[in-house]
Amino acid sequence: MEELCELHAAVGNAEECPHAWCVFWEKGGVAAEPSCAIKRIGIDLTNTDLAYYLLGLRRALESARSAEEAEAARRAFGQIRPPGL
Repeated sequence: MEELCELHAAVGNAEECPHAWCVFWEKGGVAAEPSCAIKRIGIDLTNTDLAYYLLGLRRALESARSAEEAEAARRAFGQIRPPGL
């Protein structure tokens, strides 16, 4: 069974989770399994404005043509992420 992308589901679209192809995918490591950062952080996606914002941010990160553009998009995500995550 395919796993749906929670961001797309929050805005009414059924799209398969791209896993490692998504900029919000965390590779995991010794102490953590690979997973979606959006899920792990526990962002309330009932706020569809936030879901649309995060989808736009994901597109910006995926289409960044320079290190500066990518860093700017990462900073935007860092502003909504709880401290320590």
